[in-house]
Amino acid sequence: MKLLLVIAYICNTANIMAQSQTGRLSIKPMVGVNFSGFSNAAIDIYQTKVGLTGGAELEYGVNPWLGLSLGLMYSQQGAKIDGSFGGMVIDEKGDRWLTEIGMDGKLKCSYLNFPLMAHVYIPAIKGLAVKVGFQVGILSSDKMKADIIQVTHNLDAPIVGYVDTYDYNNPEGTVSYSTDMSDVCKSVDYGIPLGLSYEYKNIVLDARYFFGLTKIDKTDNPDSARNQYLSITLGYKFNL
Repeated sequence: MKLLLVIAYICNTANIMAQSQTGRLSIKPMVGVNFSGFSNAAIDIYQTKVGLTGGAELEYGVNPWLGLSLGLMYSQQGAKIDGSFGGMVIDEKGDRWLTEIGMDGKLKCSYLNFPLMAHVYIPAIKGLAVKVGFQVGILSSDKMKADIIQVTHNLDAPIVGYVDTYDYNNPEGTVSYSTDMSDVCKSVDYGIPLGLSYEYKNIVLDARYFFGLTKIDKTDNPDSARNQYLSITLGYKFNL
């Protein structure tokens, strides 16, 4: 009977140690990929972009089912730009002008992210944790490159075909150009990361979704876009 109790105690202790060791610090280097884009954008031209992420987290075991961590992650974010939008204005003569703009390119953003996370370990499933926290991101670089086609129609004039320059005095006008801009995003980004992780023999598979709270556009006519991305990483936990 005593032997069974000892075995049960050892198994229970091993299960706890596989979750969160109370008072123990651990560090977890990790690397993976981001699937990033924007939410709340005023115009629907942003598509998912794939980028790399990597860094490390330092975790403290509060008790067997709760850990707290602070991380530093290099994160490639942004979005592909592929779509069109338009609008109408009325000039002083009362003519209606419809302008349509098509864009094709990418907005590449790199951040140093600092996630502060709570890791809630699920006793019923050894190694599984639910994560929630708050994240601050510091922009390290941003660059937008896109090809743009702008077409203008005078809806109240006869169609005479396209011309090579944009001119409101022509019934029809079209212009094509490219843009190569930097410094289009705000330098600090805030948001909420939510995630799940599974640990087996110190190897940790982690998936997180980041909900941005900051309107990141700092151009002259700012959009309401916010960062959002799914991050999938693989790491290894070292006890300190």
